[in-house]
Amino acid sequence: MASVTIPGAETITNLKDDAMQFWQEISSKHKRANILVAGKTGVGKSSLINAVFRDQLAETGLGRPVTQQLNIIYSPGVPLNILDTKGLELEDYESIKGDILNEVRRRRSTEDDDYVHVAWLCIEQEGKRIEEAEISLAKDLAELGVQIIVVLTKCHNFKDTEFSEVVKEKFHGIVHNIVLTRGIETPRYDEDENIIGNNVIRGIDELIHTSYEVIPEAQKQAFSDALNIRNKEAIIKKKEEAKKVIQAASGAAAVVGAAPIPFSDAFLLFPIQAVMIVKISGIFGMSVSKDAIMPVITTLGGSTAATVIGKSIVTGIMKMIPGLGSFIGGALSATVAGKLTTGMGEAYMAGLLTLVEEGKPLDLASALAVLKSKVSS
Repeated sequence: MASVTIPGAETITNLKDDAMQFWQEISSKHKRANILVAGKTGVGKSSLINAVFRDQLAETGLGRPVTQQLNIIYSPGVPLNILDTKGLELEDYESIKGDILNEVRRRRSTEDDDYVHVAWLCIEQEGKRIEEAEISLAKDLAELGVQIIVVLTKCHNFKDTEFSEVVKEKFHGIVHNIVLTRGIETPRYDEDENIIGNNVIRGIDELIHTSYEVIPEAQKQAFSDALNIRNKEAIIKKKEEAKKVIQAASGAAAVVGAAPIPFSDAFLLFPIQAVMIVKISGIFGMSVSKDAIMPVITTLGGSTAATVIGKSIVTGIMKMIPGLGSFIGGALSATVAGKLTTGMGEAYMAGLLTLVEEGKPLDLASALAVLKSKVSS
């Protein structure tokens, strides 16, 4: 059986150049996402942000004032900005509203990756009150082309309550949707006011799904990357975005294989596959950058110690894909190169999901080890 050739130092340099080129190509299509979160003080914005996004963003994220009334919350390694209002209070409403709208207008005059891609207008369910100021802000944002989701917070009742119907009526034709949420667990009491359990976090999956619907395609990957993986819908969206990366990598690999290459030169696909693996890792919330590409290439076949892993991954994946096992030792055509890369991407994603299901932390070394075990078993 033929094996994969170990690339020499000069070839490794060429592989790095190829990898950086593909990294730039695939990265240029995906931009940072920006979400505006507005609501009265105490409505539960921070709890909501922390429930949806990873890294306890509202608590540990860095804050930078944009105006007197607006802060940007961000965290290194998380491709998301939260534009947080200090509190949509009635006594300062005109000032706050003016700051919000001016910032939205300013962003619309720059690059599209600076736009406000979705706005969450947070209203506390328990207060059972909608201010005319909130409706006015929603109308003005909608006129500026911002997609708005009304988020009812601190919800105890998730059925179609009378208040929910009032909200739907008041915001009809203005907002994209209305979502009921509970961002933190709250005590549950019996008739004697004894704590008998907890009301679990709820509605976050619906908010993720609804937000993903309206966020532009160029920002969907960044939004998915930032999501907290403990939410089921977050995993669904991460898988969707990872599949897009796999599809792009498969297409690029097919181009490499357009002029059939010997199986022993399968390392020519490593730059594409390494970028794919690093991109998928980022989508699943790992703190990775293009600096991780070369270590992955090395793992796939760039050093004598790691080449055994690279060989087993390549040959193992080919055995897993119907009809490709017979190509081991032969030539890699466009079809075979594409399927091989797809198989590697899907196997890697399956490994990440295994780690998630087992409650283990996600890191590149562990994920690559799981990939090897999956294709070698």
